[in-house]
Amino acid sequence: MDEGFLAGAGGARIFYRIIGTGPDTLIAVHGGPGAGMNAFFPDVAPIAARHTIIFYDQRGGGRSALPADTSLLEARYHVADLEAVRHRFGLERMTVIAHSFGAIVVATYAESYPERLARLILLDAVGPQREAAAAVAVSPYATADSATLRRFIGVMEILLTGAAADPVASCQEYEAIGREMALARGDTGRWQGSSCDMSAEAVHYYYRYTARIGPASFGQWDFTSSLRDVTAPVLIIYGDRDTVGMAAQRAWAGAWPHARLLQVPGVGKGALADRPDLVVSAIEQFVSGRRAQGTTGSMPQYGGALDL
Repeated sequence: MDEGFLAGAGGARIFYRIIGTGPDTLIAVHGGPGAGMNAFFPDVAPIAARHTIIFYDQRGGGRSALPADTSLLEARYHVADLEAVRHRFGLERMTVIAHSFGAIVVATYAESYPERLARLILLDAVGPQREAAAAVAVSPYATADSATLRRFIGVMEILLTGAAADPVASCQEYEAIGREMALARGDTGRWQGSSCDMSAEAVHYYYRYTARIGPASFGQWDFTSSLRDVTAPVLIIYGDRDTVGMAAQRAWAGAWPHARLLQVPGVGKGALADRPDLVVSAIEQFVSGRRAQGTTGSMPQYGGALDL
């Protein structure tokens, strides 16, 4: 494992971690934005058995900069930070794995730098349109009982207003209630990552500022027709039990010119944690240029790879 800091947009300190020694390098872009790499590091780390993965904390969370000027949390800085990561490690083109809201960061990046993407994996992505993303975000709570939902919203409000006396403890309570609701609706709750796994200062800042300012700064995003110049193959992975989320994934599949959709059977959001055997195998096949079994969609021959 190699860790350190690099200079992001405007010289902001961006923390990175490299694991694995495989010949293929993947850049891992977590969700939030600003939730910190540890929100999905434990679940993605097994992919490093055969690949090198570069994780980084987005500004506004983890061990990266928590800017006093919150205008520095806007979308263009997140995009510029990803470009700084690419440049720092000398990658002409990147293979990227993006989780949840990380899909919005990478899609915005792709609008400006389509030639810099070699391959892209979207894991549990929010929707390519803001309205669809909002529907995906609230759908897990539609079946929750009113008492549990009130507890959940109450803790969330404490975090978002910055009123938590112990931000880490409140964050852990928030995630525990979320897991409780997931189990009640039949999900397995095996996801290991946590946005609480950072300093109290970073947890406070993330919920108080980054989690609100970051998404708002991307505006009324709609990537359904803006990604036509992206030639990179895209693999989209999601569980077929989440029908609202799956509709968003189909929209993503139509947004990229060369995309395939893997519907993981019998699970919802969190397919990697629930079916690591299937998902890790599909990612390895995709990165190596082979067609991932069980996918639908079409991709042309790309960079000497097999027809995906």
